[in-house]
Amino acid sequence: MRRLLIGRVLTPYRSLSPGAVLVEGRKIVAVGKAEDLYKEAVDEVIDFSSAFVSPGFIDIHLHGGGGKDTMDASLDALRVIAWTHAKGGTTSFYPTTLTASLEHIEEALKVVRLAMELEISEESGARVLGAHVEGPYFNEAQAGAQNPRYLKTPDEDEIDRLLKTGAMKRISLAPELPGSLEVSRKLSKLGVVVSIGHSNALIQDVVKSLEYGFSHVTHIYSGMSLMRRERSYRLPGVLEATLLLDELTTEMIADGHHLPPSLMRLVLKTKGIERVCGITDAMSAAGLGPGEYELGGLKVIVENDVVEDYEIRPTGYVAKLSNKEAFAGSVALMIDILRNIVELAQVPLQEGIKMVTTVPARIMNIEHERGRIAPGYFADVTVFNEEFEILLTMVEGVIVYRSS
Repeated sequence: MRRLLIGRVLTPYRSLSPGAVLVEGRKIVAVGKAEDLYKEAVDEVIDFSSAFVSPGFIDIHLHGGGGKDTMDASLDALRVIAWTHAKGGTTSFYPTTLTASLEHIEEALKVVRLAMELEISEESGARVLGAHVEGPYFNEAQAGAQNPRYLKTPDEDEIDRLLKTGAMKRISLAPELPGSLEVSRKLSKLGVVVSIGHSNALIQDVVKSLEYGFSHVTHIYSGMSLMRRERSYRLPGVLEATLLLDELTTEMIADGHHLPPSLMRLVLKTKGIERVCGITDAMSAAGLGPGEYELGGLKVIVENDVVEDYEIRPTGYVAKLSNKEAFAGSVALMIDILRNIVELAQVPLQEGIKMVTTVPARIMNIEHERGRIAPGYFADVTVFNEEFEILLTMVEGVIVYRSS
């Protein structure tokens, strides 16, 4: 099956208008001007006129959606999550676990491994690329919406059990905990991305963690230490270390609630576009409406909450713990994240596209096959209009979502 997609193609390193993408089977075989590729023999031409044809969005931190959670540990749940986020333009993602018992996390990872092997079909939604293990190796002082009942220090035997599932591609943990550095050295050598998360570390702990394989920082400004004073001295924390150290990449929950526009712009001004990706950190309520939900055994309320002195009135619903003292992930889809990066953080669209495509691909070491529109890459394509409405989502050459 050879398909020709026509529109304003953002590769995202160049813009072609009118441009075209020729897809054959699971891969992209040609990219160029529409007038040139029209000459190719094709089975179907899909013309989106002035709409944007972008690489498929990659979400490296996503817990759930459509009422389902990765911790449900079922293929049906992952299918619902994958389909829900495909409607938001996501073509591939890393189902993310929560702090829980080792047995529960292990069970969820085994199911993720099964999902990784499934064939893409019109009903399958986004591709599952592997798991992101978020917890339980966190500092209680920065637990946030992670269940404190299950927090612990890293254990190499436990890590081996999780590795044996074959699903773990990323792990978030606090580097200041006993055993974290040894675990990081082992995992990074095996190709697992090791990220600083829910940590109360000081900058010297972060610098040392780089020597042991840490390379990324989980949801900047959330679950991390800030500068603190001890005996008149100012001691930088994880936040300041993240902004300072070029060796670290990071991710931003650009849902319009977690960070005001000024902090989004500060992160991007300090780190640069190439070191920051957008994520949803979505929980089960993503794609649904307000109500009461659960996240890792904790009660969550989803509502339209507005703080009067916020810089700009946020749009959409927000998820918080029932005491409203902490966010509980987001209810955003990736198209919402891109819109906020462009409209709130004032990032040009072509640069914003990088933050949800090429940058997450590079962070997760899959930039050789996903994250851009180029010959030989998987045909992961997202089409959206100027109002940031998803018109089509294609995963490995299969149209998994198309607006009516």
